[in-house]
Amino acid sequence: MESLGHYLLRDRIALLGQPSLAQTPALSQPAGAPLEVFEGQDVRTGISVVVFKPMPGTPPELHISATLPWTQAEGSAWVNEVPVGAVQASWLAGRVEPARLLHWTRQLLEAIHTCQAQKVPVGWIMPELVWARGSKVWLAGVGVPAPEQAWDYAGLLHTLRALAGDAYPALPWREPLEAFLTGGMEYAALLERLEAITPEPAPVPLDPSASEPPQETNPAQPGPAEPPVQEAAPPPPVSKSLKVQIGQEEPTPAEPIPAPKRIRIEESLNPPFEVIEPPGQPRGGRRAWWMLWILAGLVFILAGGYYLLRPQPTQPPAPSGYVVEFRLQPPGPKASIEVLEVPEGSKIPLNTVLAEVPGQVRFDVGGIYRIRVRVQGRAPVDSIISVPNPAGVNINLR
Repeated sequence: MESLGHYLLRDRIALLGQPSLAQTPALSQPAGAPLEVFEGQDVRTGISVVVFKPMPGTPPELHISATLPWTQAEGSAWVNEVPVGAVQASWLAGRVEPARLLHWTRQLLEAIHTCQAQKVPVGWIMPELVWARGSKVWLAGVGVPAPEQAWDYAGLLHTLRALAGDAYPALPWREPLEAFLTGGMEYAALLERLEAITPEPAPVPLDPSASEPPQETNPAQPGPAEPPVQEAAPPPPVSKSLKVQIGQEEPTPAEPIPAPKRIRIEESLNPPFEVIEPPGQPRGGRRAWWMLWILAGLVFILAGGYYLLRPQPTQPPAPSGYVVEFRLQPPGPKASIEVLEVPEGSKIPLNTVLAEVPGQVRFDVGGIYRIRVRVQGRAPVDSIISVPNPAGVNINLR
């Protein structure tokens, strides 16, 4: 790994301009040193980036959908920022269902058409430079030119063929797509053909971050209707998820409720004993009542004093430090986090397992930490993170 300012460059994902990486014979080779493309991370925020180097000058400021934005120029390099949870589309090659691939195809075609209208070059397109999350897709390196090539239609065709895998020959939009990319069809006619295609919706998303909402399906396609419940057809339908019957149950005849038994008690008009009228209340009785009132007042005062002066329960101290969310992409086995270096003031022990992820990890002070990520069956990887880190840390498993 190498550093570029506050960026940590992990892996080189492409080497543009080398004959071994040329996607078709039509691609020309640039003169001089090749252009290297790295996957990296911003140590301040934990956000993934794509770095192109060497690239002189300043990257263009773009506002084009389905393209990764340029953050800045760092030295002689341009830096693309990757959305949280997105992964390289090359990881999903051969596992993309037609409904999702059709969404991606429309977005990439619209992005390249917009770049043509704004005279923005798209010189290099390959699966390693396409990032995806759910039904959304983004193209990296928009604005990076290639010699004698402004828009890499051959690379787009190669990328879509690689993502479709063995399903590519049977795609219903393969022929119009190839006709457009080879100059045999206009863009408006291609869009009309794509709009007329409605493949089956994807049953399970390929998003490894699992934070993506369920994909929209075509409202024109009715879902499987539930069979009507017939009272005379045993047994009634059963819900597959809750394992309970959803049909109407036959009402059971209610037993008649007996009337409540009445018991009448009549009171005699004559008392069972002789009534003797008491004489006037003596002085001792009045004094006893006054004493009772005084005692009741004292009890009330003592109860109120105890309530006000009772010891209050102590609140537990709030945990100090900073919490950082660690995520695994794609979800898989757990990973352990070891701390190798800590900032000044931290009391975290070194070279011991701090926590297991995915999940939240607490750091006692803010600053730069060097950590080691271990996953069973894989080589450990050292990385640098900055705390606090509101965006969290994504651990990509390959």
